Parts: sequence; structure tokens; C-alpha cells
Amino acid sequence: MFGGVHMKKLVIMRGLPWCGKSTRAKEIAGDEGLIFSTDEYWYKVHKPEKPDVYSFNPRFLEDAHNWNRLRAERAMWNESPLVIIDNTNTTPKEPLPYVIAGIAVDYEIVIEEPTCPRWLEIRKLLLDKKANKQELKDWAYKLEEGSAENHNVPAFAIERMMRRWHNNMTVQDILDSETK
Repeated sequence: MFGGVHMKKLVIMRGLPWCGKSTRAKEIAGDEGLIFSTDEYWYKVHKPEKPDVYSFNPRFLEDAHNWNRLRAERAMWNESPLVIIDNTNTTPKEPLPYVIAGIAVDYEIVIEEPTCPRWLEIRKLLLDKKANKQELKDWAYKLEEGSAENHNVPAFAIERMMRRWHNNMTVQDILDSETK
């Protein structure tokens, strides 16, 4: 139930590594929501014999995203009331398959970002990437250091995500990306 009305909701989380996406996803999920993160692939599927090790391999990134999308689609087909996609979703094309699947089974689509102070500061800088290039580079190194404890995302990869970052992304932006 959302606001007293039974609705199916698909939440697209977006944000950079170590900026509070998963924390915010858990807050939104409460006891009812299902969270689907492509990161789980690197723990559960890629090297299942090492479930405590984040075993990222870019060669398998497409497989990882397909695995996560299929799990989320299954949950939506089963009419889970709250489905949350916990990925970086830096561009409108990234969440497109989830949004299309959600719309096909009458889910309300909502885009959420982290709410922690770190993310709020970075988000402002991303509004003018060119003018804030050095500050964003500095943040990329801080995020690399912070992510070392779980995902170990290198600064160069975070900088690439920053360059791709689509500010103020809407569901319409996502849908429009299908034709681009």
C-alpha cells in the first residue's frame, strides 16, 4: 500500500559508487520491497565459491545486467508491490529495459537518488561538469577510497561515470532514449 492505495511501484535508483544508493534503496524498501542490484551477480553468480568476494569482470558485465533484469522482471510479473533497481543508472539508456518491463505490467515508475550529504554535494557539481572538473576528479578519488571496502571501483571508472551522468533524469528521458 502506498498512500492508502494499492499500487505497483518500480523505483530506479541512480548515483555513483559509495554515495548511498544501496542505503537509500533499503530505506525505501522497508520490509516489503524487493531490491535488485547487478552488484549481486559479482558475489553470487560470477564466482559462487567466493560469495564474500566482489569478483567484478568487465567481460561479463552484459551477462550481469541481463541476470539482474530477468530477476526484476520476474518479480514484476509476479506483481511484487515494490521493486527497486539499485544500479548506477548514469544515462537514460541504462534503466530503459527495466522501465519498459515495468510499464508493460502497469508499474508506476519513480526515479530516486541517494540523500546523503556526500551525494548532494557531488550532484551539485555534476550540474556543471566542465567548470567543476577538478572538484569532481577529487571526489572520484575519495569515492574510490570509500568503495575499497566493498566494490573497489577505481577513480578512472568513477570519472567516466561522472562524464556520462545525465542530470535531472526523468522517466520521459529514459523512454526517449529508446529512439536515440
